[in-house]
Amino acid sequence: MPKLPPVIVALKLRARYMLAGAVMLALWGASLAALFNGIDGVRIAMLFIATLTVLPLGLIALLGGVSGSEAGMRRARIALFAAGGLLALIIAAEVIRRLIFATGS
Repeated sequence: MPKLPPVIVALKLRARYMLAGAVMLALWGASLAALFNGIDGVRIAMLFIATLTVLPLGLIALLGGVSGSEAGMRRARIALFAAGGLLALIIAAEVIRRLIFATGS
């Protein structure tokens, strides 16, 4: 039988997962709020992509932290790793975009 972590460690980990899930949901909400500043194709695409990626990952992380079950915590950890990979991909794309379309000021 595997040894369970101390209760304090488990509570801190649950709190981290809940916080990360809440931040991801706030980022999704920011993409929704950006749509109200003006409707154009870029903002609609941003909301659509955020709805397909950040919203489910944020909900999985938040609900995994709230439930605290072993399966929920495992799903939350996987969701956060997927979100980190997605963030790394977005950062790499932005760096490449800035290198390609750099203006010579």
